[in-house]
Amino acid sequence: MHYAYAVYAALSLLCSSAPCALSALQSRTTGQLARLPFFGGGVTQLLHYLRPMEQSASNGRRSALRSALDENYVSYRGGQLWKLNFNGTRRTDVDSPPDAHYNQFVENMLLLWLPRLLLLAAGHAQHLLLWRSITLPGLGLPQLWTMNSSELYEATFESLQWLAPTDLRRFDFISADSTYQINRRYRNDSRVRRYYGYQLWKLHEDCLDRQRWRVFRRLFGSEVWNINQDGIDILIEHKNVEAAQKFMEKSDFSYNVMIDDIEAAIDQTYTEVSDEQAESANANYSLPWLQREGSLLTWRRYHDHGDLQQFLQNTLETHADLAEIIQIGLTRNKRPMEVLRISNGNRANWSVFVDAGLQARDWLSPAALSYAIAKLTWLWGEGQLERAMRRIDWYFLPLANPDGYQYSRLTDRLWTKNRNYDIDSGCYGVNLDRNFEYAWGGAGATQNACKNLYQGSKSFSEPESRAIRNFLLGMRNDLGAYISLGGYGQTITYPWGDADYLTHNERQLRHTARQAVLNFRRLNHAEYSMGTSYTQKMARAGNSADWVQQRINPQFVYNVFLKDLGRYGYLMPPHYILESGEEAFEFLRTIAEQLNAYE
Repeated sequence: MHYAYAVYAALSLLCSSAPCALSALQSRTTGQLARLPFFGGGVTQLLHYLRPMEQSASNGRRSALRSALDENYVSYRGGQLWKLNFNGTRRTDVDSPPDAHYNQFVENMLLLWLPRLLLLAAGHAQHLLLWRSITLPGLGLPQLWTMNSSELYEATFESLQWLAPTDLRRFDFISADSTYQINRRYRNDSRVRRYYGYQLWKLHEDCLDRQRWRVFRRLFGSEVWNINQDGIDILIEHKNVEAAQKFMEKSDFSYNVMIDDIEAAIDQTYTEVSDEQAESANANYSLPWLQREGSLLTWRRYHDHGDLQQFLQNTLETHADLAEIIQIGLTRNKRPMEVLRISNGNRANWSVFVDAGLQARDWLSPAALSYAIAKLTWLWGEGQLERAMRRIDWYFLPLANPDGYQYSRLTDRLWTKNRNYDIDSGCYGVNLDRNFEYAWGGAGATQNACKNLYQGSKSFSEPESRAIRNFLLGMRNDLGAYISLGGYGQTITYPWGDADYLTHNERQLRHTARQAVLNFRRLNHAEYSMGTSYTQKMARAGNSADWVQQRINPQFVYNVFLKDLGRYGYLMPPHYILESGEEAFEFLRTIAEQLNAYE
């Protein structure tokens, strides 16, 4: 080391007095002398040799010696990469099966290395063995050892998930259905709201006035999602889950956890139905009205507002003799509200107006209505549509809340209002199904602008509700039915929703609703309930159906709440789109038959 310092001093003096001499010296260092780092590499190598743990300021690289001394350094010296080629170079043997040599090699390797691999896996959890899917004759190994890489990967994740207290999918960056990949495709903004650990509970209770229920809701409940024939669906925040469980143990309530992790359920709504899933569910995705040339909608996943607009335009171009697009208004964010009119032009036709998606987090009803439109127009164009349905002027508004829907897709999956900004509170959004004039400000709504049930500063304060109002008033002389599709609850309701009153045509409404329930049961064994909004516990003041009944008074006014009863709630996976679309179409057919019979 003293010799090294002496050489360093001599070289420094030489460099300061004659820089060119140092270059000449370096160029002449050959043979054994060049192998020494401080002679063969110059002063820089000498400094790296003397102070190996310091980083070079010029190129930011570390010296080899520094890497060797670093405690985190991993060396791969001596490692080799082998290619075992059993196709091009193996000898052919008539008596041997095609993979006999490969299987023999694997068998020998497993018998030799299997105990060591098990010990290695026990000591080092980060090592993962991905194996080719083969059959090992006579070896008798369990199926796990014959999985292919993707199957073994999924099985490993399932096993680790069983041991882990959190959802490991958020750390999985390989699987296409992982949280990482879903967030990368759809929700990669840092402003996206997360719901890790949130749960959806179903309380088997139907009385909202019980003191103990009010205490539970005040202490632990984030929001009541739905009240249906099976009970009350309530969202529980992650911080309240443990305390809520202890509260339930001491009470006489019974409950079920319908969704144990809302964030994982949200991810499922962004996935796409694969061919394997379609076959396992016996779903026929080869229906002719689904194969629309030029359309972006596939009904295998939930689509953006832009894709729904393109679907309407594609319908207009494909069925120019039947279709017409009418822009009835603009939203707060200047998105167009477009109504698709399907008609044969007969002035004697009844008019039926159908909207969907008033609640932004309800993705199922817009998808189901677009499916019903696709089926109706295809059957009409092929001459296969029933006469009763061809005698109707159909008006479809597939997305009544485009601002809120798009915000729900990109930022907050559980967002339900529009995107109006309230200056006083600094909060966004008005619940459009609480903003209509009839009984506005009553039960089922709130004056708190930061709540999901906010009714607005006044009735029809929002451009979306005003656009629907103005358009319906313009067709009040021909309107035979108003239908609003939404989620969820599996029920068909009709006015009134503010109190337990009956309309003058309640018998007719009940009869048609019962017929639709029977049709749903024959269609896919779906069990729907029926009744007034109030008796079905869907009471809400300021809703659109009650206003249409009171102001326009057509023959039929219905809210159809699609699947389900709380297993998924508003987070229905996309493989329910076709089934719900068939139910939506069946309801339209039922209304058409009843309207023609009404004549």
